[in-house]
Amino acid sequence: MLKFKNKKITILSGGSAIKDIMFELLRYSDNITRVVPSTDNGASSKVLRECCDILSVGDIRQSLAMSIPHTQQNKQLVKFINWRFPVKKYIFIDELGKLLLNKSSVLYQLTDGLSIQKELFDYLCLFLEKVDSINLSNGSIGNFILVAAYYKHNEDWNEAIEKLEELFNCKSKVLPIYLENQYHLKANFYNGTIICGESEINKFGTKSKKDIASLEICQLKDKKFLEVSPKVNPKVLKSVEESELIIFSPGSFFTSILPHLINDELPFALAQNKKARKVFLVNLVQDSETMGFTTEDIIEIVERVAEQRGYKLRDFISDIIVNNNYNQVSFFNSQQKKQRYIQMGNLEKYEHEGINIIIGNLEDPWKRGEFDAKEVGKVLLNL
Repeated sequence: MLKFKNKKITILSGGSAIKDIMFELLRYSDNITRVVPSTDNGASSKVLRECCDILSVGDIRQSLAMSIPHTQQNKQLVKFINWRFPVKKYIFIDELGKLLLNKSSVLYQLTDGLSIQKELFDYLCLFLEKVDSINLSNGSIGNFILVAAYYKHNEDWNEAIEKLEELFNCKSKVLPIYLENQYHLKANFYNGTIICGESEINKFGTKSKKDIASLEICQLKDKKFLEVSPKVNPKVLKSVEESELIIFSPGSFFTSILPHLINDELPFALAQNKKARKVFLVNLVQDSETMGFTTEDIIEIVERVAEQRGYKLRDFISDIIVNNNYNQVSFFNSQQKKQRYIQMGNLEKYEHEGINIIIGNLEDPWKRGEFDAKEVGKVLLNL
């Protein structure tokens, strides 16, 4: 384990699926950077994007919350960051001002005793100054703080996030892959259908994802989607170039994982880094984006993306980690919803290409369909 201490790690991230695994890795390294998508256009993120012309901040907020040390007092901080207004037809922005003025409101209860209460409330007051009109329905306090930090710190996302990491005493770093506010995801289907918007792609025909021919980043201007050559956050490129371990995280494949590779710069940085282990950690179960997929199907798509850009699969991936599900097909989760495991398919061909295939018992026995973080951590630590 000593050889792992302070190893530089970059996680090309999805959503919350990596949370427990990241907590496990933080026990051994405090040099972890999580790269998050910045094209979400659904729910409250969409409202903020359209109102303020900013990046999607939901994934950034989630990742910041995961990076906060697990202490009793920090439970309050994380609850505060994740607190949301109720879902209603319309909640005027004045309601946030009322909560800040009322010393017995939920905002004061959640921050009672926190040493950084003043700084948190100052950010929310700045949000009120900068945003004239917005529907707060289902809006997250942490998202509002991120928006205010962006305005306060020179409208620079890297600086804004870094300042909040310092304030929250985060143990890992978070970086958005793109800094351009109006980048969106576009899916081109084999039958000619084009779907623009991450949220729309995620929702569109769960059994149609195999019909996606390619993904692109496009730009939304004057309500029109335009072609663009996306520019990757320079700090992301630096992190990838310097890393000794790069992990493609579990998560939504088409809208959270694959978008890291649909630009010119990050694939080049991956290919140039010859010293790093580049690990693709395959989801345990199928979701709305991988219905009917095997691991082989998923890796074939990554290989196709690599080849389209002039690379080989091994330039992007050195190791594929997949759960041994003993050929189980499905199970009922705690909400009594039927879920299906992702089967392996034929992975031997990738071994012939020089890629290491690691098959392990990685499912948490108490949480069907979720990773056992300690078991995954052991595999990663031994690479």
